[in-house]
Amino acid sequence: MPEAAAFGVLAGAMMVFPGAAAEAAMEALTLWARAVAPVLGPFMVCMLMVSSHLNGSIALRTAMGWLCGSPGGARLMREAGLRGRGAMRAAAMTGTMSPMFFVGTVGGWLGDRRLGWMILACHILGAIAIGLCIRRPEKTDAPPAAPLPLGTALRESALALLTVAMCMMLGSVAARMAICAFPALPMEARAGLQCALEVTAGVKAIFSLNTPCAAPLICAACSFGGLSLLLQNAAFWQESGVTLGQLALLRGLHAILSGALCAAAVSFFFPH
Repeated sequence: MPEAAAFGVLAGAMMVFPGAAAEAAMEALTLWARAVAPVLGPFMVCMLMVSSHLNGSIALRTAMGWLCGSPGGARLMREAGLRGRGAMRAAAMTGTMSPMFFVGTVGGWLGDRRLGWMILACHILGAIAIGLCIRRPEKTDAPPAAPLPLGTALRESALALLTVAMCMMLGSVAARMAICAFPALPMEARAGLQCALEVTAGVKAIFSLNTPCAAPLICAACSFGGLSLLLQNAAFWQESGVTLGQLALLRGLHAILSGALCAAAVSFFFPH
């Protein structure tokens, strides 16, 4: 019921500010077409083809989940049939963003690919650390993977990318409606709101602030993932008993830890 009420409020706001809603959706779709789909689309097809031909342990699937990013990693881990602590641990360690986003998109925006790699390293290390805080369940081997035909991998990748596009538009519109309702919000608050709802546009907003803390803030924002990414992962993890609230808690802890790791790494490797 609260979810229906939230969407009802959003629909009402879109009727009050239709021009701003359409503009926000178009900006999100443009960002998706320029910075997300070209980087993630071909890579996602490759990772689905590779992972579908690999049989092995949960550790191997976790590593492949890091390469697939979200929500591809959640889809891959779902097939392992995990429940309880096993599902929570796997959800904590995966649910990360694609390495291609950090190296290709974020590194390009920051003008230094090395920063992209460093943010990625802190992002993954933070996820591992949060996962290790959850007590290990009894050892479980993943069931054999079923090799995917190329056509299936293409269709699933296309569907995943379209889902990402819709979630990006929804999050961007929600953020714009909040800004229209509260026009006095400072730029920093607007960037934070955007990160909380849709992370790709949120990262772009952080970059536009020209703050020296951009790298740690971007790392924290990507580790939380924003509402749109949480919803994408939850669509797979809820079948394993992991709720949206639990995912939000895990990603919130991940954001704090990885952001702190990135701040320390920036001060050490990129002193000013």
